[in-house]
Formats: sequence, structure tokens, C-alpha cells
Amino acid sequence: MKSFFRMLALVSLAVVVAGCGVRLAYNNIDWLIMRWVDRQVTLEPEQDRAFRQMLDQRMEWHCASELPDYVEFLRAVESDIRQNDISVERLMVHGEELRVLGERLMEGLQPAVIDLLASLNDDQVAEILEGIDERNEELREQAFETSEEQLRQDRVESMNRVLRRIFGQVTDRQNQRLIQWAAELEPTEELALSQRLAWRDRFARALDHRDDPEVFAELMSPLLEPTNDWSDEYQAIMEFNRERTLEAMVDIHHMANNRQLGRVRSRLNSLARSFNRLSCV
Repeated sequence: MKSFFRMLALVSLAVVVAGCGVRLAYNNIDWLIMRWVDRQVTLEPEQDRAFRQMLDQRMEWHCASELPDYVEFLRAVESDIRQNDISVERLMVHGEELRVLGERLMEGLQPAVIDLLASLNDDQVAEILEGIDERNEELREQAFETSEEQLRQDRVESMNRVLRRIFGQVTDRQNQRLIQWAAELEPTEELALSQRLAWRDRFARALDHRDDPEVFAELMSPLLEPTNDWSDEYQAIMEFNRERTLEAMVDIHHMANNRQLGRVRSRLNSLARSFNRLSCV
């Protein structure tokens, strides 16, 4: 369920790297969100209508207030690439900017999401918890039944798909850097499972208080903040892996040829123009 709120908060940011059909994707975000929600819990007609109305209101706010900042963000990244000013420090700056955009969206969505959760009946709560348990079991299998070599290979393949959307074809040198990167990362699967199991229990206990609006909001709000409940150990490992990832991305950028760099800049400029046209200001 934590991924539920994170998905709501970041789905509009995801179109930044979608690569095509930005207008279509953005104009259908509410539909995409509702489709995802429908896979997690079966809503009653009144709940469905109320949540759709909330999404419509939030999209109007987001279009008018947030999209201009997306345009500014994209143009700043393109400028850094054009000036070859790509470093770990600059990527950290842009990562912080993106985090702030996500937090603003989360803050805007949180009250309505809490209202939706408070409206769930016992059968709906059981449906959501069953889905969480199924996903946690999948993570358990990944953590304890997948070899380290396979996990590294999966990371390389996943990041390679991301890079192909950004650069196009990845060179052999860039792919070798990805293999090195995957080997440098600390494993997180077991800690992630522990975090998710603990979060699931806190989430279930909070839902027991959904008939008391004040108590429920107090218990649920921190559970909807993506990193709020991370242990010190998990936080440290995630930060270590983040730094290794940024270092790898800088190296891969500096290995990029003119065709790849031109593709990146063209995509960023195209996205910025698309968001500028979509803005409701």
C-alpha cells in the first residue's frame, strides 16, 4: 500500500522520462491512477466518484502551479548537459529539485488519500492487506531464493533499459560500467523486506482507527511518507548505493558519444516544450 501513495505522488513526474506522448500521458494521469487503484481495491461507486473528483481538482492545481517548475527543471538539466557540467554534485542538486517536486505533490494528495482509506470497509481493508502480503511474499522469494549473481544481472538489465530510453543504444564501455556498478552495490533485499513487513503491520493497525478521523490522520500521515520509517542501517545502505549510482551515471555520461548526447538534449527540450504547452497558467 505504501507503493500506492508513492505511485500517486510520482505518476505525474514519471511522464518526464516517458519519452513520447507527453500530452496524452499527462491528460490521462487520472485514468491511469484510477486503473491502478482498481487493481488494489474494489471501490464502491460513491468512493470512486469522490476519489475521481479529488483527482480532477488536484490535476487542475498541478497543471497551473507545478508544470512551470517542471519546465524550469528540464531546461536546467539540458543546460548542464550542453555545458558538459555533469558531476555527482550537479546530479545531487537535480535530485533534490525532483524530490521537492514530488513532496509538493504528495502534500497535495495526502488528505484525499487519507479520506479514501478512512472510507474503506472491512472487506476492502482485507483486500488491500492481502495484496500487500502477496507483494511482500514476492520480495521474500527475491531476497532469499535469488542468487547474488542473478540480482546483479537483473540490476544491469533494469538500468540498461532506462539508459536505452535516454541515450538510445548503449555502448560496450557503458555496459561494462553498468556491470561494475551492479557489483559495487550493497544488497538491500532483506532489509527492504524487513522494512515492508514492519510498515504493513503499522498500516494495518492504523486502519483499525479509521473511524476516528483525528487519530487516523495522525497514525496514517507518517506512513505515507516514503522514507519516514527507514532504519538507520537501511538509510545508510540506500545512501551508499545512491552515491555509487550517481558516480556510474556521471561516468556513463562522459562516455556518451555525440549521437547519444544529442538525443538526450533533444528529448529534454521536447519534454520542456510539451510541459510548457500543457501548463494552465
